[in-house]
Amino acid sequence: MMRIIPLDNKTKNRYDSLFKIATHAFVNALIPLLDLPEDDYIIISNEIFKPGRDVKIMDILLQGKEGHINIEFHKQPLSKSHLNRDFEYVLQCYFHYGETMEQKIVILDKERKSVNKLQILKNLEYEAQCYFTPKIDGATILNNIKDKTVDNETLTEYEQYVFSILPLTNHGHDNVEKLVEELCRLTEKLNIPEKNREAIAFCQMILVDLFVNDTDLQEKLLDVIRMTSSCIEERENRLRNISKEETEKAKKLQKKKNKKE
Repeated sequence: MMRIIPLDNKTKNRYDSLFKIATHAFVNALIPLLDLPEDDYIIISNEIFKPGRDVKIMDILLQGKEGHINIEFHKQPLSKSHLNRDFEYVLQCYFHYGETMEQKIVILDKERKSVNKLQILKNLEYEAQCYFTPKIDGATILNNIKDKTVDNETLTEYEQYVFSILPLTNHGHDNVEKLVEELCRLTEKLNIPEKNREAIAFCQMILVDLFVNDTDLQEKLLDVIRMTSSCIEERENRLRNISKEETEKAKKLQKKKNKKE
């Protein structure tokens, strides 16, 4: 059974959360994104058991006809310690399960140099397969999506994935806040399944948190997202109703206490 690690509010994990939500929703979009063999991939448990130590948890583990593929996400360029940790997943999979797996590393920062090789033995080195989100042509994808909304055309899985993480791509916008606002307002016009719209809504809540500094705009965009996503709106309505019921109960109890006194 797939284990999804709960999201938390730590800044260092928001980027991971964004990629994990988008990947779980649009897994086959990774085929063109990471040069994967054509296949129908499924996401499986991302835990590797290591005897005598804690369970190792990878970011994403895919299973296809040709085997397993591990995907790791990094906001910063790869340091040697980062790559050591990522390579350890490959080793542990081999030592514990007797299986080899391919590894792809997705990096948000392409401006600074990443370490992409480890010297394992004198004649053996590990070279990472690295992919940089700023190299994704987000500007073209966004223009294609806008054109499709005019004719109510269905978006491809790849377009939906890129749309979910678009501020991290080569989007061509100088003002990222305005870009996030445009994406949030465009979502309701997309011809996509409702479950995909929900995933995009969750991604956009993270994008607003990451890139929108204006508190008034934050609230406006969160309202737009709530209206776009029936799931989020229904959840908030349930929470409001629960809060209302609890308030009413508290008032009744207080009235009873006042009468006794």
